[in-house]
Amino acid sequence: MFGDINVESPLHYLQKLSSHFKGYGKSDLFNTDADYAVVVKERRGCAFLNLRGSAEDKLFCATIANVLAIELPTTPGHYHSNDDSCIYWLGPDEWLLVSNSQDAGHLEAQLRADITGHISVVDVSGGYTSINLRGVAHALDTLLKKSSVYDFAGWPDASSCTGRCAQTTFAKASAVISNKFDGSYEVIIRRSFADYLGRWLLDAGEEFGCRIES
Repeated sequence: MFGDINVESPLHYLQKLSSHFKGYGKSDLFNTDADYAVVVKERRGCAFLNLRGSAEDKLFCATIANVLAIELPTTPGHYHSNDDSCIYWLGPDEWLLVSNSQDAGHLEAQLRADITGHISVVDVSGGYTSINLRGVAHALDTLLKKSSVYDFAGWPDASSCTGRCAQTTFAKASAVISNKFDGSYEVIIRRSFADYLGRWLLDAGEEFGCRIES
């Protein structure tokens, strides 16, 4: 008989690693966030769905709002969120839905059943992961400047239900980056770049201390 399948996140092998001006090693060398200006944490088990439709279709927008309890963002470079899910604007007729707890297959089936017309709902969970960056403001700002040419400092502060997002390059990899209400940043990347990005962040954050949280 086969045992249970262990599902591991893309950053599984980098968990609890840290970089610091004192050296590179296990995070038990530095036991609190005070020892690190930046903390990296992967949000494991999220559902990612690509949505396509017309923002001018009132029924499409209303159905999305009814099923997800989130209004579809129609302003370029913005996202809307609630306690469980977030919808990122990717283009005039394209969005990325990220859910923390809902099953991707069930969510896709529900959306397909409720939405009519010329639409597309595709489960892309197998190809993406989300990484949260939190820490001291000046260190986060420096790390973002090292990693991307985009001016994230020009964004206004996010609220509890909306904020700014952008598709850009991050450490030379394509990413969707957003600011959060708690002052952190969310970086959504392809799973195949996760290990590379984790090592990049450890190296880029070494000057002020960076650790990957399990």
